Amino acid sequence: MNVELIRTKTADGVLLAGSLHRAEESNASSRSTVWLLVHGTGSNFYSPGVLQSFSEQLVSGGHSVARINTRGHDIISSLSGGAAFESVSDCVHDLRAWVDELIRRDFSRVVLVGHSMGGVKAIFSQAHDPHPNVVAVIGASPPRFCHAKWQSSPQATPFRDHFRHATERVESGRGDELMLVQQPLPLWLTAAGFLAKYGPHDEYDFIPLLPRLSRPTLLIVGTASVESSPAFASVPEAVRQLQASQSNLHLELVSGANTGYTGHLDTPARLANEWFASVASGSD
Repeated sequence: MNVELIRTKTADGVLLAGSLHRAEESNASSRSTVWLLVHGTGSNFYSPGVLQSFSEQLVSGGHSVARINTRGHDIISSLSGGAAFESVSDCVHDLRAWVDELIRRDFSRVVLVGHSMGGVKAIFSQAHDPHPNVVAVIGASPPRFCHAKWQSSPQATPFRDHFRHATERVESGRGDELMLVQQPLPLWLTAAGFLAKYGPHDEYDFIPLLPRLSRPTLLIVGTASVESSPAFASVPEAVRQLQASQSNLHLELVSGANTGYTGHLDTPARLANEWFASVASGSD
């Protein structure tokens, strides 16, 4: 098995680790193209789940795959802080460093794939700092960071409590204190970090960022997530509205799938591979 551990250092000095599985096939496409997989909140490059399945399917199909850490890997990390302390906007440094590292390793085309928060980071990074070697962007279950959607949700009561407590701590100079929140997901993070992610400025809402992407973009969302969470409920309609003016934007709904694709682990990779093959051949 042609797998190696790889490392990179971001422009602001953060060390990150990952793995690279080079394609066994010796054809021009497999030599030049690599799929770069970005984990979700509190996860990492070796976690099981949908990205493990994604990687295994791609490798079995003759593709090169890199699974990498961002500085938001794990909940708390001694080297990079982890999800509890990260600023999502720093993903521009992380993903720029990783794409550059893969180019240094003789790849010329990068398919950028993110799951959950990783999908938000993939979109955010290419909206704010597009890399010329990224040829496509794929988000599997990227959640919306839209304050109004959460405030008006039937599940809003704990969210409103978290928002109030975070605001009080920041206003009293205690923004670096950790909070255990339950909505939008169970997680330890700082009060300032909660406001940065879920405050009314909506900096990380990926929907308004989509028109800024110049590369073909695929979004994959499970219908169970759409039916159960304000983070996904508005995604299909919002994306379909954008598709009227964005020919490079594509949406796939996976019937019955939740955010982790329980019982549907093989579906995102299959959809992504089929879509990218059509994009690469110019038939989409």
